[in-house]
Amino acid sequence: MRRFAISLASFTSLIVVSHASAAPIEFTVSEIVGLRRFGYPVTASLETPQGALRDAATARLFDAKGKEVTAQFTAMAKWPDGSVRRLDADFTSSLGPMETETYRVELVGGAARSGKGGLTVTETAEEITVASSAIAHKIRRDGKPLLTSIAHGKTEFFAAEGVTTTLTPGKAEILKRGPFNVTLRLGPVTLEYVSSKSWVKITQRAGTPVLLAVDARFALPEPPLLWDFGVESWLYGCLRRPNETAVLRQDANGWRVLTGAGERSSVYATGKRCEGWGHLADKQHVIAFGVADFSGDGEPSLFVGADGRFRASAKRKELTVYFHAVGQPVQVTAMTSPPSMLAPLVVKVKE
Repeated sequence: MRRFAISLASFTSLIVVSHASAAPIEFTVSEIVGLRRFGYPVTASLETPQGALRDAATARLFDAKGKEVTAQFTAMAKWPDGSVRRLDADFTSSLGPMETETYRVELVGGAARSGKGGLTVTETAEEITVASSAIAHKIRRDGKPLLTSIAHGKTEFFAAEGVTTTLTPGKAEILKRGPFNVTLRLGPVTLEYVSSKSWVKITQRAGTPVLLAVDARFALPEPPLLWDFGVESWLYGCLRRPNETAVLRQDANGWRVLTGAGERSSVYATGKRCEGWGHLADKQHVIAFGVADFSGDGEPSLFVGADGRFRASAKRKELTVYFHAVGQPVQVTAMTSPPSMLAPLVVKVKE
């Protein structure tokens, strides 16, 4: 009998295949929160029997009608005999609200269908660049800072301070090289990029609950800046002076947004449940941000400043933060929304 496990907090669903069979593996991809998805990234992680798959490149993905689907296959772990033990299949799916599609992976069958474009990885001694035809992300190997640039052509989204994490990044390992998914592991910090969306997913993992944070300085030249937070509706505001800030805090009693200048702040709005996402924008730049499981434990908070400062923090064992950078007008350039970014499609093996 096949056994499986599902993670709603990430794109990855683990599907374990019986050692007695290397038959095609069928699974479903479902949209469960009522949002329309266009080219949404999916990762299916398959554990295959020893000796069943010698080369990840020979696996193939098909939809319910038997049409081959372009996908990226990566061997994430191997058996002692060198065969693939865990195989990740990365692809995209376009689903309507509450829709489900069926797929199957065949472990043998020749070279998989290749796609066009996508993500590429370029390395130097000091940095790694993950790029598509539209956007380039630069990562420092020493983590000082971790991310130094997100650029659409000549439009830069980070100031010199870039992005830093509480946990010190370790040696950079490239786990996936594209074209659909690029994943980097730097010790306790993981970075994930997908070809169909211009976001970066930053995950920190600690052994015990500690205060984890992601700090960023965005290249937003001067106020006024518009901000908003997702609190089961959109809560808006404007930062007009360089020292003005807005802070969203969540605890067991609900959420509060505090606004002010310098050390002085006052309550702007309160409520029971917030979604953990928002935007910061000027005339040229729009940065969407989000924290996975924001309403969970650890009293999470989001901070934005008129000088481009950002901080997401929570006391927990794992903190995942997304940044999605686009130019203005956002209604033309954005290919997703923060609620969609924080609600991955669900993968489940068919019984």
